[in-house]
Amino acid sequence: MASRILSQRPVRAKHPVPLHHRVSSRVLGTGLAAIAVGGTLALWLLIDAENKTGDPVEMLVAQMQAAAKGENPVPFHALGGALRTLYGQGRINVIAEDVPSGPCVKAGWRLAKIGTLIVNGTLPTRLSAAKLTELCESGATLTWIPD
Repeated sequence: MASRILSQRPVRAKHPVPLHHRVSSRVLGTGLAAIAVGGTLALWLLIDAENKTGDPVEMLVAQMQAAAKGENPVPFHALGGALRTLYGQGRINVIAEDVPSGPCVKAGWRLAKIGTLIVNGTLPTRLSAAKLTELCESGATLTWIPD
């Protein structure tokens, strides 16, 4: 028998990755930075949208306007106090109790532009920001009579 020489199979040389298929560290860094910026922007927009829809003063004004239109008022307004309606002399009165001083001034100013505002039983003859701040001091009951 003739002796056979076993030869090893030729080892395939790894083909180097062509230059145009390589990802440089500059491109990789730019891509990661773009992803981080995009994620941060999306998070900021979500948080900003949540803050705009949750403004309690805007919600209070909207609840009082809805009650004035005859919709069933919620028993408690956005700031936690009672919200009710009364009919007197053919007009509807919307009453919000236990309104803190800061939101009282903001909501009162908005409501005074579209109706008559009574703060803690006082109907100011001339409404100004200073007078409204004085009336709303340490919380208030707002009575609004829409025009």
